[in-house]
Amino acid sequence: MRRGSCGHESLPVMVPRNHKRLGPMSADRVDCLLQHLREILRRLRSAGSTDKSDDRTAVEPDGFRAVVAQTACTLCRGHCCANGGDDAFLDDQVIARVRRTSAARTDEALVALYADRVPAEGYERSCIFHGRTGCTLDRSMRADVCNTYYCRGLGDYLASQAPPEPTIVIAGDGEKTWASPVLRPPRPAAEAG
Repeated sequence: MRRGSCGHESLPVMVPRNHKRLGPMSADRVDCLLQHLREILRRLRSAGSTDKSDDRTAVEPDGFRAVVAQTACTLCRGHCCANGGDDAFLDDQVIARVRRTSAARTDEALVALYADRVPAEGYERSCIFHGRTGCTLDRSMRADVCNTYYCRGLGDYLASQAPPEPTIVIAGDGEKTWASPVLRPPRPAAEAG
């Protein structure tokens, strides 16, 4: 184990942190999103129903790794969402999948499904769906990159095959940092008794 910054024996997981401000969502941004979605739907109509992409949504981490991932993403506050812009990485494949798997069967119902998820307040220069409490889209409505991307620190942690150990998440940029409490994996049943 490594000594964490709080004097506890713990594995540190370093993640960035979003420092952007929240502000009212502009009508121009929403209009850009709606135009983007309608263009995708027009292309899908023109292409017919030839898309046979996978309808499954990327699997989330589970067990103790899920606890660490949730803590890291909460402390980070969506630093990686900055690149989502007004289109949130939504493309033909994602919209075709959502159309097949949701109750929104018409173009306008699908556009409304996304429009209803735009938060009243969002982070400046970030994804249109990046609101006060994180992403306002269900995982099934997100672009694949949003469900599979992990920053370097969290990605390295999730890819490691080491057994779970006490872990602390540290978010920030060196000038200001935030740290989680020490996260402890559940004790195996044999030890708990």
